[in-house]
Amino acid sequence: MGSVPDFRIMRPMDALSEVLRLARFSADVVLDAHGRGPWCVSIPASGSIARAHLVLEGECAVRAASGEEIRIRAGEMALLAHGEAHLIASELEAHATALAALVRAPLAGELVPVSLGRGGTPARWISIAATFEPHLAEPLLACLPSLLRVELLGAPALNWLTGALGLHLSASDAPPVGEGAKRERLAELAIVEALRRHVHAMPPGGKGWLAGLNDRYVGRALALVHGRPGEPWTVERLGRQVGLSRSALAERFSEVMGEPIIAFLTRWRLQLAAEFLLATPRPIESIAREAGYESASAFSHAFRRAFRKPPSVWRKRARRRGA
Repeated sequence: MGSVPDFRIMRPMDALSEVLRLARFSADVVLDAHGRGPWCVSIPASGSIARAHLVLEGECAVRAASGEEIRIRAGEMALLAHGEAHLIASELEAHATALAALVRAPLAGELVPVSLGRGGTPARWISIAATFEPHLAEPLLACLPSLLRVELLGAPALNWLTGALGLHLSASDAPPVGEGAKRERLAELAIVEALRRHVHAMPPGGKGWLAGLNDRYVGRALALVHGRPGEPWTVERLGRQVGLSRSALAERFSEVMGEPIIAFLTRWRLQLAAEFLLATPRPIESIAREAGYESASAFSHAFRRAFRKPPSVWRKRARRRGA
């Protein structure tokens, strides 16, 4: 969904969109399940895959490995952004089937529905898998609970996704063109809509990055910092851009975010630099300059503080994994 981030890119985007873009957020529907009667599906933990379950008909229960449990009804999504192991079921005590045993490769671009159980109350739900670069998605992930329920009733993304999954090939139909790519985009839209609704539903007076998105001035400052991190920002210059004095913005940002603007900007630049080290062969000195450091040694010192290893080791470790 995104490309290798560039400190010099200038985009008039909001902070949530920018973080998702830079973190290379992508998603796809991996299961379209119809359940009747007692059924249960187990989903393993994953440090690199977030899971979402969207109920289209009936209702389901979701229980995380931590013991937290919710029920989701038609039009609601359960989002497990941290990839915690969990169950989704009509009855959580029923025998659990592993998700991997149910997932089928799409047939001519069409996702083949799966049936579970028999004879009981009907339910239909879809399972979505989402991936991202964790260190670039950190501002968002750090603010999300391990298990989140969001209502998507009335959301265009829900209607489009339901419509796309409702189309099935007859014997005379040609394979649908671009069906897989369309399903991926709709899955991404559904998760983005869930995140948007979660942000808008947060009560006033909250703290942290998500609360900052809801604040008129802090949200604008975050959009500038995330969208144009390579600019020589000062608190005074950001204040002029968002419509506050230097002191007023500094106070408001620290109150909502729990840290000063420049500290946040420095941390975000280091996260982008970490991605450059993983994704490009560019010299460390060049990455250091774009991250706002006058010398490679100063950059290396700050990077080691943030990631517990120097830039050269971070890059070599990524190459070993790739090999």
